[in-house]
Amino acid sequence: MSFIWQTIILNPIFNILVGFYQLTNNLGISIILFTATARTLLLPVTIPSIKMQKKQRNLQPELNKIRKKYKNDKQKQAEKQMELFKKHGVNPGTGCLTTIFTLILMIAVYRSVSTFTAGAQILDLNKHIYFDSLKFSEGAEINTGFLYLDLTKPDPYLIFTLLTVGLQFLLNKMLMPITKTADKATKATPGKTDDLIQSMQKQNLYIMPIMFFIFGLTLPSGVLVYIISSMLYQIIQTYYFSGWGGLKPWIKKLNFSKKSKQT
Repeated sequence: MSFIWQTIILNPIFNILVGFYQLTNNLGISIILFTATARTLLLPVTIPSIKMQKKQRNLQPELNKIRKKYKNDKQKQAEKQMELFKKHGVNPGTGCLTTIFTLILMIAVYRSVSTFTAGAQILDLNKHIYFDSLKFSEGAEINTGFLYLDLTKPDPYLIFTLLTVGLQFLLNKMLMPITKTADKATKATPGKTDDLIQSMQKQNLYIMPIMFFIFGLTLPSGVLVYIISSMLYQIIQTYYFSGWGGLKPWIKKLNFSKKSKQT
């Protein structure tokens, strides 16, 4: 298993990073370029997931009717929701594949950045590089500086950590197929609880940013550069294919506030 991980995933990613580094002589920019390349290659996986989320969001009025009609029977409510998903070809678990790929990439980038910056000898680094043209010359030094960061160490001022938390929150909110009507339907149910999917989405809205904050305290800032770049790419991608999603009410309020100030 370790051979597969090293040969099929880790070494190719390391070589791509080396290629970008040899081109830019800047590890931070190399990570950003790698992220854009990787996310673009993952489009065949991520686009169906985004479109599925949009379908689910469009079904919200019908889901709300089911919640209201079967508010006292959670089992029946779940059955009717699954029937509705099946009828419209919606698979709530589609996003799991994207999540798995994202986690694999994050771990691989972490390992690659660590390999790049752990003080390994140039000869040891060159062992992982496939092409002679990309190999480092003897005595070469790796530039691990990016802005105020040393990409081998955690962010000392937590700026990138907090930026990661903020972007994760916005992305989660954007992906949530929740409307005011859905919230009213939630309040109408006993105990003001809702179906499993919506409950998980609401929990993830806060749990994921908290997790990223904890990770950000110890992760090398090079990994944070990857995470931030990946999130920005995903936000732009989601907006292009699916719109503002759960952020739409906030955008409307912001536009209304601007118009009020202008008048």
